[in-house]
Amino acid sequence: MAKRRRVERTEPSRKEAAMTKAERERARMLTIIVGAVVGLALLVLVVGLLYQSVIIPNTAVATVNGERIATNNLWKLTRFDQYQRVSQLQSLIQYQDQLDPGGQQGFFTSQIQQLQSQLINPEGLANSVLEQMIEEKLVRQLAAKNNITASDAEVQAELESLIAAQAGMVTAPQATATAEALAIATATPSPTPSPTPTSTVGITLPTALPTPEPTPTVQIQAESDFNTGLEQLLTNVSQGANISQADARKLYVDLLSANILRNKLTEQLGDQMPTSGEQVRARHILISVAADASEADKQIALAEAISLTQRLRAGEDFAELALQYSDDTGSAQQGGDLGFFPRGQMVTEFEDAAFSLPIGEISDPVLSQFGYHIIEVLETRPGNPNFTAWLQDQKAQAQIERSLTAARLPSLPAVPSGLFVNPASSAPLAPTPAAP
Repeated sequence: MAKRRRVERTEPSRKEAAMTKAERERARMLTIIVGAVVGLALLVLVVGLLYQSVIIPNTAVATVNGERIATNNLWKLTRFDQYQRVSQLQSLIQYQDQLDPGGQQGFFTSQIQQLQSQLINPEGLANSVLEQMIEEKLVRQLAAKNNITASDAEVQAELESLIAAQAGMVTAPQATATAEALAIATATPSPTPSPTPTSTVGITLPTALPTPEPTPTVQIQAESDFNTGLEQLLTNVSQGANISQADARKLYVDLLSANILRNKLTEQLGDQMPTSGEQVRARHILISVAADASEADKQIALAEAISLTQRLRAGEDFAELALQYSDDTGSAQQGGDLGFFPRGQMVTEFEDAAFSLPIGEISDPVLSQFGYHIIEVLETRPGNPNFTAWLQDQKAQAQIERSLTAARLPSLPAVPSGLFVNPASSAPLAPTPAAP
């Protein structure tokens, strides 16, 4: 039997051992380096995600008198605003299809195009919402300064009214107020005089009064109706605006409470606000002066205007002198009466005089591009407090810092491309991509 060859084990040389040790060291270092790179990459990824999801949303996109407006709140309200505009645009397009197919009459064209231009510009939409948030923040500050609040009960009543209106109902307080108003209006009806005919020949008296048309029954919103309607509203907004139902409800509550504060500020500080809608009813006599009139002709016209002013102040009838001397033949036939007019309708010189004259006072001759006017104010209609103009004044005085950057622009849901068709030409508009 053959003997197996004995394999002798030889120890590695010092050189070989050193090489093996070096290779192990290189492998260990490579593993450490790869691990460090992977760890660093993961750290960068985590930090980036943390920055995008936590840090940026909680940074201030603006401050109003030191109070912050968080970026996250801008994102939510911009999505909510976009959803509302999309819903409004869809409704207008439906109305146009029903009432003005093809937009030939242009009933809704301007409104549709305005909404389209707003929706194709996400950055502009975000800036518009930011200004809205700045104004709301300022309203709350001004209300607090004047000890004005919006209670939970007042906000709830407004929310119930909103839900009722969407369902074609009324709330119980609204129904009570309407009934009381009708009761007051019909409490003391004016007697209808009955004619006394001189002869009954040819007159047929009805044997019975015609049956009146039944008054439509208005449904009063029950609590269950409100809860169902609110749940449906919040569901629609949540899905359409990509926000939670809790956020959707808070947005409605904030908007309604801000509106309540606006109304209370107007009631309390209305006398400090500029007015809009102020009107005067005036009459005038015009002594015209041509644009290329000589200085002598201007002096003749002025002398005639002064003479008429003196005659009017002496008691002569305005209407008769207007009919006889006024070069404004249209109003002259009405005794110079121009009716009621607001600011911005007449030339500046005429308007300034008319809105500053006391009722019944005859003005000195007022020179405008048309000639010399002799003006008398007959009546005035006071304007209403212009809250918007007042708030803009307050806004100009406030310390406001804006920091809306590209990184803070909201990511908005895609708007259906079919809404960007030009109603006049059927040509599609090119929407601006939303921010990533």
